[in-house]
Amino acid sequence: MPITAVAFDFGGVLARSPGAALDAYAADLGLPGGTFLGYFRGDEQMAALETGRISGRDFFKYVCIEVQSRHDVRVDIRALARAAAAGEVLDPSMLELVREVGEHCATALLTNNVREAGWRATFPFELFDVVVDSSEVGARKPDPAIYRTLLDRLDRPGSEVAFIDDFAENLPPAAALGLSTIAFVDEPQCRAALAGLGIVAVPVT
Repeated sequence: MPITAVAFDFGGVLARSPGAALDAYAADLGLPGGTFLGYFRGDEQMAALETGRISGRDFFKYVCIEVQSRHDVRVDIRALARAAAAGEVLDPSMLELVREVGEHCATALLTNNVREAGWRATFPFELFDVVVDSSEVGARKPDPAIYRTLLDRLDRPGSEVAFIDDFAENLPPAAALGLSTIAFVDEPQCRAALAGLGIVAVPVT
């Protein structure tokens, strides 16, 4: 069946990853690379934050306490929050790609995110027909429940939906529901993958 809807991840796809900024702050404190990023990926408190069970302040306070306990280094909660906010900077080339996709298909935003995140104030929600936010629905990728919510809101079977994400672990549960999955690398690669699915024009080389 033809693809009639495309779902985009937010962080790392539509917006840059905060990894570089978090590692830069870790380096400033003399901490190993990945020290902070580990809390933003896979930590149970991050899962609680992204499903709306704790606040952003609670999460950042937790990270500060844990890092000080493990490394005997004091972390400034405001500096940590600023580094994490680097993940809210949108990629204009990806927004343009969303616009192009929207000329042919329904578009969706499928994001693990934080209720208090500041990006919502200026985000171009008008580009998306459907928004599924983990902090709103109480489930997060890769929980199959969030993909079922996406399909329900799009009112389509998985076979008509493509899903783009930069985290490999988020793709198999979507594929199990019939979605066509694209492991995001950058805008040219993503555009080429969508062209391969017949959604946008083949890039000119």
